[in-house]
Amino acid sequence: MGRNSGKKGKGSSEGIYKTLLIQFNTVLDTARRDFPGSKGTVYRCRSSMRQFLYFCASNYRMQNIRNIHDKHIQAFIGFRREQGIAEKSIKNDVWAVRLFHRYIPKAKNKISDNKVFELKSTPDGRTDRAWTEGEYRKMLHFAEKLGRQDVVLTMQLAKNAGLRIHECLRLNKEDANIALRTGILHVKGKGGRERDLKLSNEALIVLEVALKRMKDDTGKLFVRPGQKTHSVKKSIEGFINKHRDKFRELEDREKEITFHGLRHTFARREYYKRVDEGMNEHRALFEVSKLLGHNRPEVTKIYLGPVWISK
Repeated sequence: MGRNSGKKGKGSSEGIYKTLLIQFNTVLDTARRDFPGSKGTVYRCRSSMRQFLYFCASNYRMQNIRNIHDKHIQAFIGFRREQGIAEKSIKNDVWAVRLFHRYIPKAKNKISDNKVFELKSTPDGRTDRAWTEGEYRKMLHFAEKLGRQDVVLTMQLAKNAGLRIHECLRLNKEDANIALRTGILHVKGKGGRERDLKLSNEALIVLEVALKRMKDDTGKLFVRPGQKTHSVKKSIEGFINKHRDKFRELEDREKEITFHGLRHTFARREYYKRVDEGMNEHRALFEVSKLLGHNRPEVTKIYLGPVWISK
């Protein structure tokens, strides 16, 4: 389906698009303020949304951004495929529409998930697994209310230090004391790989709290004497899986939030912090890969979700 050119002026495709653009700029301001991730993500999505709105103005003469419907997205997907656009880029386009749709006041329609649009799979399986700040805060508050300090503290380490759950459960008193003294946490990771992490103040506070609640001088921070590590792991992950629907904020998320998703939140924040400070994207990918403990920049792209776009 091609674009209609139309004459400039009120009622023309160009005129309708300008009307939609005015409405979108208001939505964009809201997204810049309220989006839980990096503002760089919002900026990267602007172009996709503007292309989508131009398509809607040209082909549907849609004059109100609140009227976005599945049919518009489905037609836009077909149009982009006719242009020869890669499926991965089309997924980015759809993700951008979803992102801004969340901030449209009184939107009339709910956007369906990607299965409805029959979007084809892409090699890296990139989806949005990161938690929103609201989901994170609400889950923490709920766990605290139920006395699950093990859930609270391990979640905080995952979000603020990028630790896997088994990395949290391996930590002992000596590890924590050394980290509090030096600011560096030695982590034994997946596949026996080890790394040293310079901890943020937030992560150091977590270790301090975890030490204070220990009853055994030689035990692990989160595994009590007599407990099995795999049982503690199952209990923490099970708590999150059982209660996550209570706090879900993104109805269009393809994957449910999990403990591991907090590593995605950490990776995204660390990556965009570096890029926003002017670091080259590929250097930022490499640095974050070291923080995550896999040392493979191509894997880091998966953690960054569907809106990572290489320059």
